Amino acid sequence: MNNNAWIIAGGATAVILTVGLFARQFPTQSLPPAEETRAEQTRVTQPTGELSESAITALKTAIDDEYHALSTYQAVIEKFGTVRPFSMIIGAEEQHIASLKAIFDKYGIEIPANTWDGKAVAPATLQEACQIGVDAEIANADLYRSQLLPAVSEYPDITSVFENLMNASQDKHLPAFERCN
Repeated sequence: MNNNAWIIAGGATAVILTVGLFARQFPTQSLPPAEETRAEQTRVTQPTGELSESAITALKTAIDDEYHALSTYQAVIEKFGTVRPFSMIIGAEEQHIASLKAIFDKYGIEIPANTWDGKAVAPATLQEACQIGVDAEIANADLYRSQLLPAVSEYPDITSVFENLMNASQDKHLPAFERCN
């Protein structure tokens, strides 16, 4: 064998040994294929339980408010560029929406469309945008505290998500917008 062949053979051996050691060190415990498929179908298609109409309304209101915030912050970034805190908080808003979508999926409820997409208009100045952020995060935390959390008090999983979203608004987003204002 020439030198290149030895290098390739040595590299392949190293990869095989590494994969083998990794597999031995971190074994996977997977279900047999038929059970895995059944488990996946159960997760995707079987709702966890019934929600009250007030809980469903609260979920729809929450996701609409998060869609609105996302659209507003996207409009600000489109107008002023990738500026903080908007560029950082926009990712958080996407995470908030993902958390809410998981709850919709869990209970087998159709996820509402984002009716705010492309409808928000950025204000004339970045300072005005920061003030809009302050006002929006105060309103968001108040919405969760006064309307949404009471509507889902019988559902610990939804309550936990709503509390996390409320806390993010008042403890993280609001101070960031206050600093930029």
